[in-house]
Amino acid sequence: MKVLITGAAGAVGSTLVRGMKDRYELRGFDRQPMPEMADAIVGDVADPEAVKRATEGVEVVIHLAGAPGGGYPWEAVLPSNFVGCYNVFEACRLNGVRRVVYASRAGILGWVKDTMRTVDQVPRPDSYYSASKIFGEGMGWMYQLRYGIEFLGVRIGNFSRTRDLPEHPHQLSHGDAVRVFERAAIQPGVKYEIVFGVSDSTWPMYDIDHGRRVIGYYPQDKSVWEPTKE
Repeated sequence: MKVLITGAAGAVGSTLVRGMKDRYELRGFDRQPMPEMADAIVGDVADPEAVKRATEGVEVVIHLAGAPGGGYPWEAVLPSNFVGCYNVFEACRLNGVRRVVYASRAGILGWVKDTMRTVDQVPRPDSYYSASKIFGEGMGWMYQLRYGIEFLGVRIGNFSRTRDLPEHPHQLSHGDAVRVFERAAIQPGVKYEIVFGVSDSTWPMYDIDHGRRVIGYYPQDKSVWEPTKE
């Protein structure tokens, strides 16, 4: 299976490249060089022609590219997270890409104290970045409804290049990042689905059983946490 990873030079993207390159034919797309990849295109998701070229001949797109955090102003989020997201979906439609796996954000639900967060809770964005993730999930619904493109939204918790294993229920380990995105890319029979991209924990901040049921994502790393410590 040929898979395009946008944002392949980033923290999550480079982790997925290392974890998946032996099992899939990968292409990278990023504004930065990707020396680990034989098939790599340097470009910006805000450029529709570059995105169209990058999606040619691929079956699945893992879309990670964009402004990476809640502190970014509107001027930075608009071209990368809104316009760029549209460009990815439209290029997938034009090139017949079967599935989009979209990097959303676990934090779009806001802080729900002492309550497990589930995928059916109403998002409550606190930044342009979070609002852009809700936009991406909505675009996935529309493109699935209108054009039949399969969509998997992975609501990622906190991820760090320098921290391999989780220390908190909001965190995603390197190994589990590969597991959840790989399952999202290959699970058959899915039209539209949202799952949480977090590792397991002794305290269930997120409903990871949902991911087990719908895409077979079984996290292997686990944090030990007591909520009274917060």
